[in-house]
Amino acid sequence: MWQDIEIFLAIVEHGTLSRAAEALDCSTSFISRHLKQMESRLGTALFQRSTRNVKLTAAGAEYAKRLKAISLELQNATALLQGAQQEIKGPIRITGAGDFVSNQVSPVLALFAKAHPEVSIELDFNNRNVDLIEEGFDLAIRFGRLQDSSLIARKLSDRVMTLVATPEYIASHPQLNHPDDLLEHECLVAINPKWRFVENNEPFEVKVAGRWRSNHPQAILHACLNSVGIAHLAQDIAGSYVANGQLHYLLEAYQIKDNASWLVYPRKDFMPYRVKCLIDYLLAHFNPS
Repeated sequence: MWQDIEIFLAIVEHGTLSRAAEALDCSTSFISRHLKQMESRLGTALFQRSTRNVKLTAAGAEYAKRLKAISLELQNATALLQGAQQEIKGPIRITGAGDFVSNQVSPVLALFAKAHPEVSIELDFNNRNVDLIEEGFDLAIRFGRLQDSSLIARKLSDRVMTLVATPEYIASHPQLNHPDDLLEHECLVAINPKWRFVENNEPFEVKVAGRWRSNHPQAILHACLNSVGIAHLAQDIAGSYVANGQLHYLLEAYQIKDNASWLVYPRKDFMPYRVKCLIDYLLAHFNPS
């Protein structure tokens, strides 16, 4: 029906079937066929036809008057909706966990919220692999190697993992020469007990164990600072403690450098404008080049 209305109003505006066809980028026969179908459905003639042009009948003129009003309302409604879609307003739900999210991402989110007062942000800290679509989240901040999925992933920041321990722990435990030696040590286990390393350009894993386990990097850090064991932490967490001598790096030659923090979101044909703007804002902040 909407296609018939568009065709009918094009004929009214342009005066002939051929010019209407040109305006709509279709054939004259297509226009003629739809006009005939329309008149048949309505049970009345809309135009008086001649070899050169067409002229509205009385019924056609009244019909055109009413359809023009409907068409204008449709255009206004579309413009209103498109305008709303270009406004940065509404809720954005984000899930993530860890020090990178709390110390580096959340301040950027606060700046975005300050710049756009009609946006509301919910930042949920959760270590589990949240189903974004099922639980209604717009974005996730994730760390490490990503599982294959239909989600879109954009890198926010490279994050090198390091192995660290206190001088006291190092002095009182067997020498550590190779990642396999970790099997003889107290390791502070986070979410994944399989720690990744590289040797001769080949990555490998060592499954570690210990009497301290936590899914929060600060808890791992505090246990490490108290010489409970060896920690596997991102360099941005451990670096300042190494700089002041509280911790020492271990097995640096074996550290793998393919870890990163990622911005992850569902593939959507019509992403809300506010979410798109936040994605661009985060990517520009963490990857300014």
